[in-house]
Amino acid sequence: MRDLVLLAALLGITPLIFRAPIIGVLTWIWLSLMNPQREVYGFLAGFGLNFYVAAITIAAWAMSKERKLAPPNLATVALVAFGAWTCVTTYYALDVDYSAVLLDRTLKTIALCLVITLAATTKSRMQGVLWMIAVSLGYYAVKGGGFVVLTGGTHRVFGPDESMIEDNNSLGLALVMLLPLLNYLRVTSERLVVRLGLLAVMALNFVAIIGTYSRGALVALGAAIVVTALRSRSGAAMLVIGALIVGGLVQFMPDSWTERMASIQTYEEDASFAGRTAAWRTSVNIANERLLGGGFSAVDLDEVAERFYSPGALTDGRAAHSIYFQVIGDHGYIGLALYVLMLGASVLNTVMVLGLTRGRPELDWANHLARALQVSMAAFLVGGAALSMAYYDGFLILLMLSGALLYVVRQPVRVASTTGAEPAWKQVAMPDAETQLGRKFRPRLSRSN
Repeated sequence: MRDLVLLAALLGITPLIFRAPIIGVLTWIWLSLMNPQREVYGFLAGFGLNFYVAAITIAAWAMSKERKLAPPNLATVALVAFGAWTCVTTYYALDVDYSAVLLDRTLKTIALCLVITLAATTKSRMQGVLWMIAVSLGYYAVKGGGFVVLTGGTHRVFGPDESMIEDNNSLGLALVMLLPLLNYLRVTSERLVVRLGLLAVMALNFVAIIGTYSRGALVALGAAIVVTALRSRSGAAMLVIGALIVGGLVQFMPDSWTERMASIQTYEEDASFAGRTAAWRTSVNIANERLLGGGFSAVDLDEVAERFYSPGALTDGRAAHSIYFQVIGDHGYIGLALYVLMLGASVLNTVMVLGLTRGRPELDWANHLARALQVSMAAFLVGGAALSMAYYDGFLILLMLSGALLYVVRQPVRVASTTGAEPAWKQVAMPDAETQLGRKFRPRLSRSN
């Protein structure tokens, strides 16, 4: 039954994509982040729906009057350069066949990110992308939080099978990254029912994060709370509220959760941490000997661990467990430099947006969004230090949104009036204050973050 519902939804959406390609972009995001094909159990289970939606979207975009070049931004340039470099490193990978599979997935993610930079060129479209991210990951926040409540937290929360967030640690970090975006949508929504609904999702998101039993996600959550306090106008109050929420949730978790989290304090004695440091050493060994690195996830392979062994390094294959060492081992120091350039350019985009929106009430929404992106990025960069999620599509989308946000802020005429730029039905976003359909969701610009 689920398969039929999903198929009917996609068949109904397909004609709309040719009328408004932005609908295809939002559908592509939904399939990539939520992976609904992993939530069915019939003929669509695991089916490559992304490819077909992506192909239809790109074809519709090519035939439309939409712009064909992404707005210039250093983050976008760095992403393209990084993608090109991964093609070279894969060609010379230690195991080309193994690396090529992961290259294919990464290039699809990069293609999605580039299409988003083409599409999210108005406020309403950007809101649509944010709402789709919230719906896609929010589904697992609600599902996971409800599971924890019903089971008393005795079992870990996992993501959809064979996805980038299948592992409990990966899902936990993705949900931490989601929290600031949910709060942004809550703050900028006028209707009480929308704000209350988002508040409920945020509460379940907190529960789901705790229920993943992920120490990395807990550290990332702490980083998000601290950065939120530093970037928020309410400051210390946000820090206290966040600490109270987490502290309250912990009281309801079983002893098995407490014992696992307590190991953070004795990480030097933890076998899991020792395995991580060994993987990091092997990744560095690969980069030191090979300018191009070993190719995607080379450190996972037993033969690679044996070849690049040194005291304290891996004796058999294991995940890198760090976005930074993952990139070093996969693509060498040049790959890491391009990756860091992309990160730095994205952070710079948000800083520039804050500067451009200061003292401009009509762009207060953009100021809020820039702060939310900063919190999400900080949480991911902290939590990602111990997780292999360097190529996670949800994170790369946020990086590209920073550039799109800067472009929108620099176009005051288009921000002030998007209604005349294109029909409201073509904007296909959660409407904002400037669109006729958005009166019910008019941002409350005077509301504090």
